[in-house]
Amino acid sequence: MSDVATMVDQFIAGRLTRRQLVWGLGALVAGAASRPADALEAQQRSSTFQALGLNHLALRVTDLDRSQAFYERHLGMTRIPIGAASPRLMACGPHVLNLFEAAAPQMDHVCFTVPDYEPKAAAARLRAQNITPEVEDDRVHFLDPDGYKLQVGGPTAGGQQLTAPPRA
Repeated sequence: MSDVATMVDQFIAGRLTRRQLVWGLGALVAGAASRPADALEAQQRSSTFQALGLNHLALRVTDLDRSQAFYERHLGMTRIPIGAASPRLMACGPHVLNLFEAAAPQMDHVCFTVPDYEPKAAAARLRAQNITPEVEDDRVHFLDPDGYKLQVGGPTAGGQQLTAPPRA
């Protein structure tokens, strides 16, 4: 039984005053408020990586021009010019949608930005956790338990442009 339920039961049974109930519930809330930060810090220390955010999503599409037009028209994305025909990089706020031409549509991978990214070190960290990385140039991919392909990278891994801070 939870601490809250126990306190309420004791209050109903007359073993706690209203003041004791309010004080006890307040103490539980205060204690709970301090625990998430401690738990988050402990999780960060034990995590293989600390994802700072989604970097990009990569999709395989059957027609690059059709897909580009769809994302421009219906989601207001704009193409990031890189010169190559594939992938097509579509700007979505600070994020990027990567479109790769393929015979069949499917999700290719999701990339997470991690601090201090360095490919060799990232691959070593994965191996230390018994996860087999797929390393290609400066990219490190690996599979989640359901077989989804994940990537970790620095802030420009998906074609993002680092924005300069505004001038004063």
